[in-house]
Amino acid sequence: MHKRINMNDDWLFHYGELQQQPRKISKKALALGGYTAPLPNELGSRLPISEGGRNFLKLIAGGNETNGLKALTDTDLTSKLDDSWKKIDIPHDWQRDEPYVEDVNKAMTGSKPDSIGYYRKTFQLPKDDSDIFKTVINFEGVMGITDLWFNGAYLGRHNSGYSAFSYDISEMAHYGSEGTNVILLKVDKTSGSEGWWYEGAGLYRTVWLEQEASISLNRASAYIYTKKLTTSYAELGLECMVENNSENTQIIAPKIILDGQTMIQFEPQSINSLSSYTFKKSIKVTSPKLWSPENPQMYQAAFIIPNDEIDKKFGIRTFEYTTEGFFLNGTKYQLRGVCEHQDFAGVGIALNQDIVDYKVKLMKKMGVNAWRSTHHFASPELLQACDKYGVILINENRLLESTPWRINDLERAVKASRMHPSLAFWSIANEELSGNTAVGSRIAAKLVRTIKKYDFEHLIISAELLTPSGELNADYLENLDVLGVNYPEAEVMGPSAKRIKQRYPDLPMMSTENASYFSTRGVYQDNLEKSQCNNLGSYFSMVLPGIRKKGDPGLGGTAHPERTLQYMKENPYMGGVFLWTAFDYYGEPAPFGWPAISSQFGIADLCGFPKDYYYYYQANWTNKPMVHVMPSWNKKQIEIDDKGMTNVRAFSNAAELELFINHQSFGKQLVKDGQVNWHVQYQSGSLVVKAYQNNQEVASDSQYSNMELKNITCDKLFEGTTTNLYKISAFDDNDHLLSSANNEIKIQVENGRIIGVGNGNPIDHSLSGKTSVKLFNGLAMIIVSKTNESEPDINLKLIKF
Repeated sequence: MHKRINMNDDWLFHYGELQQQPRKISKKALALGGYTAPLPNELGSRLPISEGGRNFLKLIAGGNETNGLKALTDTDLTSKLDDSWKKIDIPHDWQRDEPYVEDVNKAMTGSKPDSIGYYRKTFQLPKDDSDIFKTVINFEGVMGITDLWFNGAYLGRHNSGYSAFSYDISEMAHYGSEGTNVILLKVDKTSGSEGWWYEGAGLYRTVWLEQEASISLNRASAYIYTKKLTTSYAELGLECMVENNSENTQIIAPKIILDGQTMIQFEPQSINSLSSYTFKKSIKVTSPKLWSPENPQMYQAAFIIPNDEIDKKFGIRTFEYTTEGFFLNGTKYQLRGVCEHQDFAGVGIALNQDIVDYKVKLMKKMGVNAWRSTHHFASPELLQACDKYGVILINENRLLESTPWRINDLERAVKASRMHPSLAFWSIANEELSGNTAVGSRIAAKLVRTIKKYDFEHLIISAELLTPSGELNADYLENLDVLGVNYPEAEVMGPSAKRIKQRYPDLPMMSTENASYFSTRGVYQDNLEKSQCNNLGSYFSMVLPGIRKKGDPGLGGTAHPERTLQYMKENPYMGGVFLWTAFDYYGEPAPFGWPAISSQFGIADLCGFPKDYYYYYQANWTNKPMVHVMPSWNKKQIEIDDKGMTNVRAFSNAAELELFINHQSFGKQLVKDGQVNWHVQYQSGSLVVKAYQNNQEVASDSQYSNMELKNITCDKLFEGTTTNLYKISAFDDNDHLLSSANNEIKIQVENGRIIGVGNGNPIDHSLSGKTSVKLFNGLAMIIVSKTNESEPDINLKLIKF
């Protein structure tokens, strides 16, 4: 018997330090009191006290039990809930509601103040649950250093915001009439950051209450993996651990059922009391259905013993990497990847499965087949989305450290991730200064041993800093299956990657981070005051301040998309690319400082609205006929020289493109590298590009000079299980998108709750309001949580201010 209860609803949150901070040690057991235990208006006493205990308390305090308790244990008897405690649901990122601050020391991490927050939750357990052997509270992610109390006692501390942790509360829990159970978390964001990007703050991932019987399957140890793949069959390894925490020896024979049909029976095994046994077996599956990004086939596995069952999905596939590049299922495969942090417009890091699904599907539509979780462990939601939609995943360890708690975090992450079919690589680090040193090599060896102890399939990489000399630490390289290098295509890095290849010709190498191209959605002029970058090519530099001149280093970002894909084609042994980044993200506002509060490296903006170069990659990576033309066709938004000439660029996967300005043709041109460029006289009106394949029109796109604002529409971008995403668009008198509209829109919603708004503007300091949103270049987003799945459709009403 296994119960898994979602604990995300009905928490109380307190911003800032408490007047009376909870202690971590006490003079008597379970005696901390205050917010860590039941309060006077909650079921149950602050701590369980025997009759002998009550008598003793009265003896030492003149018959007053309360005074005795305070004198003996210094229990907090005065703290009480007030209006400073706000009701919230998980996921929750409290920093999204905090005002932006102009502080050069906080610019990289999102210009938000750091603070402390407390979360408190009460719940009841039925009396029958007291017979359950184990009750565990499991946190999938809390951003900040976290201290946890339960029922009057201090449980412990967790340091990383990117790893899961749990506590066994079996004996300390209250059952039935024993009273209310109380969880109290202190989340401290004032002690420093793990990342140099916006990390958010608070209880941002799911909380579970899990219960197990005395004889049970170990969930983390249930494992199926591909050992061998041929043209006719796949050999699978199967493992499952049975734990016997009963008082008697048990004879157990687990079975595994694949896709509800194929049954694998283990031989019976005698398991002693208070011990465990891991069952192992190999089987062959004929004519297997292989998982790949193009065909993400998954199998359903049920691990079964009497009174317990584990259900998991897995995929049959193999990964290999040589000096020729990456191989999937024995076939060479080009990785078209993106790097991505874990935040989103309006909600910060409080992403649910629906928002993650939206992000992954948007990139898949662009042609992406790989994803790097940068620079931290992938969330359960990301793993699930990559499995389902077909995206090869790099799961990344946070730091090159072998401290006990980081090794424990890594071990847990490996067990949680290893059976996901999308997982192909473990990255042990990113751009660590101690990489390729003797100390780094010893630490890397410990990390790799930890991974390989539990994971028998996946490749080990590390995303390393390039070295101008090409010299590397040989011992360090021995730990890796593949050497990952960041920005090998960038001119500012020089020939570093080529020198490494020359020195180590037998070393498999991989591009783990590429591009970092500056662009602001809908913008075609560099503007320092507004922190905006021209999509046609910015003159801001990655390495020098201010607007630069042609030929300066780092112009437009680390490398332009065209240079990045050219390098990929010229160096196929590098496996492909991982573009920095899929979406803009909060923090790291290069090349700007205040008032910019978000990056501009994204192929899409903070909301997921595609920028122009989204279509460049789509033109190179997809086959469905498409064309996209830029810039906008409003005179004030584009660059026009003193002769009235301006640049037009179109992206397409067709053979030929034809440009029309006010219905006048400028002739057909062959598409090269997914694009065609024109230098034309600006004329107000219409800009149309038609795409041809075999002399047949297959796609078209257009831009128009705008009139006045006439209409605002609301279109559902994504329908999720619990959450819908809506795009707000402005249109002019001719029903063309009004790309210059920046109006504020008032929002009214029925049958839903607004949980976030956004617009992609890199200097928008408005908070994630629930009643209004500003357009940015004609667009904005509203994120709505469904009040009840059985309720009528969400109804949004928009009013222009």
